[in-house]
Amino acid sequence: MTRLVRVAGESMAPTYRASDLLLTRRVGRAGVRARRGDVVVFHRGGLRMVKRVVGLPGDLVELEAGRLFVNGESVDGRSRVRGAFTQTRHVPASSYFMAGDNVDVSDDSRIWDEPFVGVESVDAVVLRKLWGRRRVWGLAPGRRAPGPLTRPTGRRTVEVAIPARPSNGRAAP
Repeated sequence: MTRLVRVAGESMAPTYRASDLLLTRRVGRAGVRARRGDVVVFHRGGLRMVKRVVGLPGDLVELEAGRLFVNGESVDGRSRVRGAFTQTRHVPASSYFMAGDNVDVSDDSRIWDEPFVGVESVDAVVLRKLWGRRRVWGLAPGRRAPGPLTRPTGRRTVEVAIPARPSNGRAAP
């Protein structure tokens, strides 16, 4: 089953930005499960979060002098860590180590007191990005789209109406 999820912050920038709409697939259904490098939706402390799976069950995660290593190898693009501290931890069975792509603002496993996310907390794997309203229309902040746009409401998924393009390739007025 697929769902739409809207990104609420900048912790996954530049990959995903606030207001981007993501198409996700529920984990545990039809063999879908999270793998290293996947971006997932999970719940933690009453919040739904979007982060990248960096460490899998049994992995050795090391935070050393501001860099992140998994099983002895630097994690590309997410290796910088705020602060200069050292930690070495094994990811427990049935848990993940999560990281946001934007290390300067991401609240993730690198700084949590309890750094691991249980497999049962992961709701979905992100399949692809569907542009947010501002990007679809190329609108400046504060301007409205020239047609009906709706968003996901609760657990129901609603449709987005996009006007047809005229033959000149420009968006309809």
